[in-house]
Amino acid sequence: MPDFFRLSLDALDRGLPAAFARYFDPRDPSDSDFARHGFVMAASLARAVPKRQAEFLAGRRCAIAALREQGCSVSDIAVGADRAPVWPQGFLGSITHSDGVAAAVVTGDSDLRGVGIDIERIPAASGLDALRELVLVDDERRTMDVLAGEMGIAAALTTVFSAKESFYKATAKTVGRVFDFSAVRVLGMGDAGLLDLVVNEDLVSGLSRGMRFHASVTWLDERMVMTACAW
Repeated sequence: MPDFFRLSLDALDRGLPAAFARYFDPRDPSDSDFARHGFVMAASLARAVPKRQAEFLAGRRCAIAALREQGCSVSDIAVGADRAPVWPQGFLGSITHSDGVAAAVVTGDSDLRGVGIDIERIPAASGLDALRELVLVDDERRTMDVLAGEMGIAAALTTVFSAKESFYKATAKTVGRVFDFSAVRVLGMGDAGLLDLVVNEDLVSGLSRGMRFHASVTWLDERMVMTACAW
């Protein structure tokens, strides 16, 4: 199996390079061996379970590969006080991991303020009610009915959850605080398979109620989706 594979983000039409992605197995000692892959394990991970160590390492390996393709030769990425990656000067990026797959995208495009990607696996049926309550605001119910008619309720809920996560990652540094899923509303699926989003509240100067965003949707398999958002 190749060490990395690529996931195109061309649908967003923001000039982003493809994300670097890889599968990992938390049961495989080599997938949580930081020294073997040239990384120093952060102190915060020393007592973490092997699964957490493996997913963190897989994400960092994807991010370093993405940075190197952009001409940046750093060997590691620091963790900020908010636990987000601290990207090298002049670069923006995002890392995601879920259920044995990790991915990262990096860009040096100075016209962008933020980028976010997120991978999610469709949960078991028993988890759908909790996901619905977590993700949806009241005026999204009709939108969800339409999306559910197109892809099924489980896939629709997972996709909307992932899109809101991608929006959060893309904007969190600018906003500078934690905000809820209710801050952005999904309007529906638009052209080119993009989800249309609208900001539901004034988050910060330059990121206000009514601003529109897009999130791309890429299915890795029938139960795992990746979304991306950039602005």
